[in-house]
Amino acid sequence: MKVFLISHIADADGITPIILTNLVFSEYDYHLLEPSEVDEYMKYALENNIFDNYDYVFVTDLCFTDEVARIIDNMDLKNKMHVLDHHYSRLELNKYDFIDVIDEVNGKKESGTSLYYKYLLDNYPNDLLKRKSIETLVDLVRSGDTWEWKKTNNEMARDISTLLAYYGIDEYVRKYTKFVRENEEFYLDDIDKTIIQIDKRRMKEYIDDCKSKVIIKEIKGYKVGIIFAELYRSELGNDLAEYYEDEVDFIMIINMNRSISFRGIKQEVNLGDFAKLFNGYGHKLASGAPLPEGLKEEAIQYVLRGIK
Repeated sequence: MKVFLISHIADADGITPIILTNLVFSEYDYHLLEPSEVDEYMKYALENNIFDNYDYVFVTDLCFTDEVARIIDNMDLKNKMHVLDHHYSRLELNKYDFIDVIDEVNGKKESGTSLYYKYLLDNYPNDLLKRKSIETLVDLVRSGDTWEWKKTNNEMARDISTLLAYYGIDEYVRKYTKFVRENEEFYLDDIDKTIIQIDKRRMKEYIDDCKSKVIIKEIKGYKVGIIFAELYRSELGNDLAEYYEDEVDFIMIINMNRSISFRGIKQEVNLGDFAKLFNGYGHKLASGAPLPEGLKEEAIQYVLRGIK
């Protein structure tokens, strides 16, 4: 069986499904995307028959819009495609048989990785998938992505994202695929621990520096703390939301090289709904949106206008 995997490029919840695919299927290809790129890529793939040579197509930690879902629903492709996403703002797409958007089960938050893992266990079980090492890795990724680790104080869940950032996608996939194949239990080795210790100091310095650079603006009746930053998206957003709790409703992080992120700690503010104003989507306390088209060019022109 030859499989094609489409997943999220930005975090461990999008990358770890590659490891799961490797453990189950001998032949596979994958393509990683930002949420804002999914519709465009799907239309390109459909026009160019990219999926024709694959027996199954999985989409994890991402979902396309209703427009694309309707197109696929009228094609034979729907019989070999399965979408596994956990962003509640896409729940309406569960009306399609090939899409499963599941935010939580029995009060436990799910992630793209955990949903894909359960699907593979139910449909393609093998000895590697049943190992404690991969079960633990999957749950660490889930806990880190949903920020459950903050409640349970399981810092190893956060550390997985740190290791992905340092190793990069290819090495992360290679290292932990090999690890699961060779180990029954999951643990961090000495190299992992050294990287994490160094990064914790670096992250603290970075976040402390950002605290003085927040710009507060009112948007649609909300007080929003805005910061331009590229690193530690989730940790930065959460820490700034706590630091500015009495002054802002949530934090808006603008990464000029990638996207816009919204992070908050106040239950009365639904950031999944707010992100829709920017053509984005996500969860109640964490969501994202694409950069406005042409933003970089406008920024360049603005800077050039200052030349005397």
